Amino acid sequence: MSSTQGMYQLKPVGRAKLWWSIMGIAAALLLLPLGVNAVVPDNSKSYRQLSIGAVGYEWEVPVVTGSGAPVMCEMTSDDLFMKYWECNGDTTVVTMLVEGVEDPENTLRRMIRATLATPMPEDIVPTAASEDGRAHALLQPGTDEGFLVSLPIVAISQQGQGDYEDVTAVAIVNGVSNEYYASHIWSSLAVDRGLPYEQEFPLQLSEDEPEYPMEPDPFGGLSPEDLPWDQFPWEEWLNEPEGATPPGGIGGFGSLPEGLLPDSEPADDDLPDAIRAGSNPNQSPAVEEAA
Repeated sequence: MSSTQGMYQLKPVGRAKLWWSIMGIAAALLLLPLGVNAVVPDNSKSYRQLSIGAVGYEWEVPVVTGSGAPVMCEMTSDDLFMKYWECNGDTTVVTMLVEGVEDPENTLRRMIRATLATPMPEDIVPTAASEDGRAHALLQPGTDEGFLVSLPIVAISQQGQGDYEDVTAVAIVNGVSNEYYASHIWSSLAVDRGLPYEQEFPLQLSEDEPEYPMEPDPFGGLSPEDLPWDQFPWEEWLNEPEGATPPGGIGGFGSLPEGLLPDSEPADDDLPDAIRAGSNPNQSPAVEEAA
């Protein structure tokens, strides 16, 4: 046997088929997540009706508007103890059920610290209660101190009844639109107690705009459309004595600064023909002839 015949080996049978089988399995595994995502709905943006409840409790308070329409928010987290909602893109709402509440004000303070990890300032607004004493509301105003900026926080609670008398529904509202969501939560809790929906929120959530003293109206109450834009009192001003300021200043908006007063009255020969004739200097001769 020659050396060439000794080095020759037969090609294994079926290696190509095995290789393609492995490639097919690998491709199927890589494409499997895409198929699963196409079938399973996307829960990253789970918009649901805002509600106050918890796992294991039949008591749940749905939040609605005055017309009965559901208030929709995106549920971002749902665990055994609390639910986090993202509402309107600028407000966070945390809802939960708490057992064994003896002091509603202290409970609301603790829930703010626990859910938002926010320290409670000393000048916090006291807790307000409903007429029947079952619902409470607490407001932590926003702060703007240099680099430390915090949005206002509203905490609302309501004691249950019947089988859930020892359970308290709690909602923490933090964000720009806190007035909208807090008022709907407060009214929805009133409906759960058997009261009418129209309930005035016991705390003032939006600050009134400061009243600034109004300056006298230089236009005398006239609208921009009624102002005499075509009248130019240049002729009267030019006849004033040297150094005099026109009455009310230019256009009646105040006195002309001293540095802008004319040094001397221009001679009549130096005036444009249109002004000397007493016509509008901005009006073309063709328009004057047509008039």
